[in-house]
Amino acid sequence: MTDPDAWPSRFHVAPAKVSAYLLNPSHRDGAANCRFLAAFGFTPGDPDALIDALLDPARQPHFRGFVPGYRATKLYFEGPLAARGGLDPQVRTVWQVDDADPSRTARFITLKPLPRPRP
Repeated sequence: MTDPDAWPSRFHVAPAKVSAYLLNPSHRDGAANCRFLAAFGFTPGDPDALIDALLDPARQPHFRGFVPGYRATKLYFEGPLAARGGLDPQVRTVWQVDDADPSRTARFITLKPLPRPRP
């Protein structure tokens, strides 16, 4: 990923990842993220707002590194998640570029809230 030609050509968030996982309060693994995101105005009724917000921090200024793996590379970004309530939580997002994908599309994998900075 240090090679400019290796940088993803685009970033993609699968709508099902948002509606069935991140914004699903009944999901076994996603419920905690749902509660976190709801505190910042993201709701199951408007998954597009979260998709747009997730795509925003996936830019080079927020890039924190990559980890090569088996047939894929994971990219890590840290930055604010533009929320409706005016408070933008800091999150780490994880994206994956599959080695066999000629389009070099980075697919959204997950997010993790980051600790609030101390004043």
